[in-house]
Amino acid sequence: MTSVIHGVPSEWCARTLPETPTTERPVAGTAAMQLLVYGADQRSEVLNLWRQLEERLADTPLACSHAWTETWLEVYRDVVRPWFVVGVIENQIHGICLLSESRQARVAGFPVCSLHLGTAGEPHGESVCVEYNDILVTPRHRREFTDRLQQLICLEPGWDQFQLDGIGMDEDSAWPFVPSSGEHSDSLTAKPALQAEIRTRESRYFDLEATRQQGTDVLSQLGKSTRANLKRRLKQIGSIEVEWAENLDQGLDIFEELVRLHQARWNSAGQPGAFASSRFHAFQQKLITRLLPRDQVVLARIKTPQATVGCLYLLVDRNRLLDYVSGFISFEEFPSPGLISHYLCMEAALRRGFDAYDFLVGEKRHKENLGKSLHMLSWQVHERPRLQYKLRNCLRTAKQLLKKALKST
Repeated sequence: MTSVIHGVPSEWCARTLPETPTTERPVAGTAAMQLLVYGADQRSEVLNLWRQLEERLADTPLACSHAWTETWLEVYRDVVRPWFVVGVIENQIHGICLLSESRQARVAGFPVCSLHLGTAGEPHGESVCVEYNDILVTPRHRREFTDRLQQLICLEPGWDQFQLDGIGMDEDSAWPFVPSSGEHSDSLTAKPALQAEIRTRESRYFDLEATRQQGTDVLSQLGKSTRANLKRRLKQIGSIEVEWAENLDQGLDIFEELVRLHQARWNSAGQPGAFASSRFHAFQQKLITRLLPRDQVVLARIKTPQATVGCLYLLVDRNRLLDYVSGFISFEEFPSPGLISHYLCMEAALRRGFDAYDFLVGEKRHKENLGKSLHMLSWQVHERPRLQYKLRNCLRTAKQLLKKALKST
């Protein structure tokens, strides 16, 4: 490891943090962590270190895994500026993460430089919409790495806003950036102080492991009206089955039908659909090719003898299924295709030993009906004082005053 970490030229090495200041106190009996920063030109070398660290750890979050990150960089590195932060203690790596710099956004007509944690910052309409975003770090050194990373980000002068996208808010994924008490945190501070906009959203899920321990099935755990609706619909349908992709060719076949169904449904509603973006399509195809043989993604097709009802593309994240992208037949051709497809896939997932079925964020009726538990995810934008933000705030205030004036007349 020593020969890899030290002596690697990089345009960012000059901004590497120094040794821990005397005001800080490292963990007793251990050396202080240093952060090394590398640019895009060192991508292959850093990704090799990423893979090595991942092999040492258990239960790596998919969104910060080597495979997910490498695939994202293959597709999006020409529209964002990636750089990498590596946490080292006595020449051994204990943490690593991706930071993505983007100039896609504009505020009040002015360009904005955004810095994102992880695989985010893509152009509007092309994003992979990362959720359960995280860093790869040894559990013992998580707080030290995030504290040092926070310090590094605050010292970096180039960005106008720093964004955390889809960050979990439970104790296992705790961040100093994320408020723990429901109040806005001022921990991400620099001179002058930052303004923070924080949104939290529900990610509803069904607890398959709890159902398994109770010796019951999915249907018995659902609400009374949902159970009645499913029983009635399934009785009307008759024969229906779940095709679970067991090899790559089968998975890619299901994926291409999913794309057709997804696009047809969104286009009929006057919307472009996720796969209107060739980058998004390329990312998903590459990811499936890389991860399906490792059982890290699931492609499932729900079908009757007459037609395909729906196709589901789910990510496998620490034995949890994440409902990532789907495509369904139209409501006019088939009643409740989303509800039925997810229910049947949940029953299959229960039999196959998965711990949970997570619907991710978004307001759809089937998520509320089938997702009986929830996690909270956070999206944060930390802004430095800039002219464009002052102009935006003035415009917002003027708009609010105008609304009040119109209401009073």
